[in-house]
Amino acid sequence: MPRKIRPKYGIDPVQEVPTFSFTDAQIEHLFNALAPVKGDRGEIITQLESCARDYLWLRKQYQEKPTRAEQNAALKEVGQLARDHGKGLRALAMRLSSLDMDTEWELMTTLPAFDTNDFTNAIANLAVQLKDFAHAAEQVLRTGKKESGPRVQACVQRIVQRLTNLYEAATGKRFTHNPKLKTDYKGRPHSRAGHFIVAFFEIVDCNVKLTSLSTAMASLVKSRRPRQEPAAS
Repeated sequence: MPRKIRPKYGIDPVQEVPTFSFTDAQIEHLFNALAPVKGDRGEIITQLESCARDYLWLRKQYQEKPTRAEQNAALKEVGQLARDHGKGLRALAMRLSSLDMDTEWELMTTLPAFDTNDFTNAIANLAVQLKDFAHAAEQVLRTGKKESGPRVQACVQRIVQRLTNLYEAATGKRFTHNPKLKTDYKGRPHSRAGHFIVAFFEIVDCNVKLTSLSTAMASLVKSRRPRQEPAAS
């Protein structure tokens, strides 16, 4: 009889946030990619360095991860608890607060109109989110069952989203993504916003592939599109 796979919670290690600062030359390179800038230069630098520190911290956090089967088991349990919210509200909140970050990220990005930068307050308002949580967990679980390997690490996606918000605030322009050169797909971001994000990662982590950045940007564009409600059965 095969062994039952159980969800694994609370495995993400707590680590000290690394220090990070850009050189003057790196700052000028990033501002050239951002130009023209409307926001306060000092505040933009502060936010860029915060993004860099958080990215390096998140990258280390992903060194210890549950298996795909354990992630699927956690998603199944979250969905079941959300459906049975009368009895399982407290248990659900405890489970959500200790999910691994990959699973947490996929839940957040699947929920409609969800603030991915404020997951803690979302848990506090859980009662009004339960239906959406159940639907999101079931949707991600269906996807997870189709894939045998580990999920793509979400640390790049998280920081790309923050950099996108920073780009829009600093320039007053809408984030766009174009992975093509004319009509040929090259896998390298070619939009103005894409050049800025590439410049950031070339400094902070040059090992991140351009195709990974392009995929993260494409995922962000897709998540911003209005979602259609499922047809009533």
